[in-house]
Amino acid sequence: MNELEDYFRDEANEIVEGLTRDLLALEKNPTDGSILARCMRLAHTLKGAARVVRQVRIGEMAHTIEDALAPFRDAGETITSDYVSDLLRILERIREETMKLGATIAPGPASGPEGKGASKPAPPPIDDRLETVRVDIADMDALLEGLSEASIQVGPLNGGLVALQHALRLAVLLREELELGQTPGERGRSPRLAAQIAEITQSLVHAERDIGASLGRIERELGEVQSRAATLRLLPVGAILGTLELTTRDTAEALGKTVSFSARGGEVRLEGHVLSAVRDALLHVIRNAVDHGIEPFEERIGWGKPEVGRIHLEIERRGRMVAFRCSDDGRGIDVAAVRRAAVHRGLATGEEELDEEATLALVFRSGLTTAAEVTEISGRGVGLDVVREVASRLRGSVQLTSKLGEGTTIEIEVPVSLSSIPVLSVMFGGSTALVPLDAVRGTRRLSASERLQGPDGERILFGDRAVPFTPLGAVLVPESEGHDLPQACSAVIVQSGEAWIALGVDRLLGTMDVVLRPLPPGAGTPAAVAGAAFDAQGDPLLVLDPPALARTGARRGAATETRREAPKRLPILVIDDSLTTRMLEQSILESAGYEVDLSASAEEGLRKAKTRKYGLFIVDVEMPGMNGFEFTATTRADPALRDVPVIIVTSLATSKDREKGAAAGASAYIVKGEFDQKHFVRKVAELLGAAS
Repeated sequence: MNELEDYFRDEANEIVEGLTRDLLALEKNPTDGSILARCMRLAHTLKGAARVVRQVRIGEMAHTIEDALAPFRDAGETITSDYVSDLLRILERIREETMKLGATIAPGPASGPEGKGASKPAPPPIDDRLETVRVDIADMDALLEGLSEASIQVGPLNGGLVALQHALRLAVLLREELELGQTPGERGRSPRLAAQIAEITQSLVHAERDIGASLGRIERELGEVQSRAATLRLLPVGAILGTLELTTRDTAEALGKTVSFSARGGEVRLEGHVLSAVRDALLHVIRNAVDHGIEPFEERIGWGKPEVGRIHLEIERRGRMVAFRCSDDGRGIDVAAVRRAAVHRGLATGEEELDEEATLALVFRSGLTTAAEVTEISGRGVGLDVVREVASRLRGSVQLTSKLGEGTTIEIEVPVSLSSIPVLSVMFGGSTALVPLDAVRGTRRLSASERLQGPDGERILFGDRAVPFTPLGAVLVPESEGHDLPQACSAVIVQSGEAWIALGVDRLLGTMDVVLRPLPPGAGTPAAVAGAAFDAQGDPLLVLDPPALARTGARRGAATETRREAPKRLPILVIDDSLTTRMLEQSILESAGYEVDLSASAEEGLRKAKTRKYGLFIVDVEMPGMNGFEFTATTRADPALRDVPVIIVTSLATSKDREKGAAAGASAYIVKGEFDQKHFVRKVAELLGAAS
């Protein structure tokens, strides 16, 4: 028996056992729709898996069970005990067929060419089945949590070892002081005390040595067991690609179609139980794509498409998540047909106006299908419902995009691991917090002058981006005054989607892997907290939630959001040789809704001014080459630029400098040392209003 059949045998046995339990439960609760839906999903999965390994008989029986259950879901009828008994008898036949897989030919006790010595099928290799155990995800998580808990318990033992070492030092000192404080004549009169101290010291020496060595071994072995347990969960995606390709071929053959399968990213690794669940979901996606998506030969030729349909699977690692993008070049999804089917199934009303996105989301609902007839492949609206259920169970997501006539893409995103995550440990106000490492884009050590004050709060420069900055304490406890950061602090730059935030902390402590646990019921739901973990001493630490953190940054005025809503105005040209000043002024102006261009010199500014129309120039004075006064005078003399207002922003504060600015033709003169953001924005609005 090949490896694929071996895997199928184990999986089929699990499904049969699950179906047996659920059918018995359905007999006791005949109106429970969730049990009925689960039975149909299991039968559907078994049918597809049987087709992969060409176990036609098992596939037909699974199809029969699925067929038999459909009327009870569709018509809302109540299943009877007799009906359940019939289905259980079919399951028993499936179990018998499954047990035959792997049966070997063994010689009889009196082997001979014929008659009594003829060989007969041996019983199924039960022992082989026991060599491989498929463990529930929750059980594996419990094992890893137990290992983590054991590691935590070692922490206090290390503290006890330190106390023991301290006692040893005291015993040695006591012995030395006793010897030094006695005269030669006195030493002979207290031999018993000296012997007792020596015995205590020797005992402490042995205890310190043995306990220290044992603790070291325990820590090493626990670490190795944790590492091996975690590694057991990680398998390459390539392990399932053969099954997916075979499913594509067999499904296409059954439907009289020709479809090719390709994949990229098979080297990506993730936990075995996650991969197993994703494989089941992808089997449904592929069968659905071949059946509903890929057109028959004649139809493809009519559309000018290649004769062979194409299904491509792209696997991509995204931090601690893995994305599976399954695309086909078929007919795409008819949104209007989906709406009609949804209305027919009672999943939507005819009066509802569903947009395309909301309509496409309906294809993941149980029971929705646009198939004209039920086939062995699909037609009951079960497949994509399984995909949604798998993504939800794995704490992932599923998205669908489709273009009529061009094809459909379904993306399933799941975590690499459901057990541990890498984090960055940070200190703020005497407390420790953990930031998931996959959301950290960098860290910086900041001085007070590098925290730039804008109208929407502080920002820092990170590359060419002005990122909203806030102390971590203000995020976790927004209603309190929080912890004042030192003049020199650290910043952790976090990104989630399009949103960014820089978190101010006292210092960085390092990285580690932790097991994420939910907060206890009495802890409430603190802002921006995803859960908790335990340090080596068993103390709980907060694990922060990157999306919630990033949303905080967006609410504090992320420039990208403001730019999206900015009214259409003439752009502003900021000219300053200081990068910090340019970025600060750009941040303030963009937050106020203006489009901003930047120049590092007056000469570059003039070149830009002659190629694009601006509503305002903001210029520094002291720059290499042409200074700000000269730039202003030059633009006043140019007929094409003379009507563009100029604001001089400079550190020169004397009355003589102000007079030079006015003489050059500046519309406003702002001293950096007296810079007030509100006044600055009002002056910009005033001058742009006058210019328009």
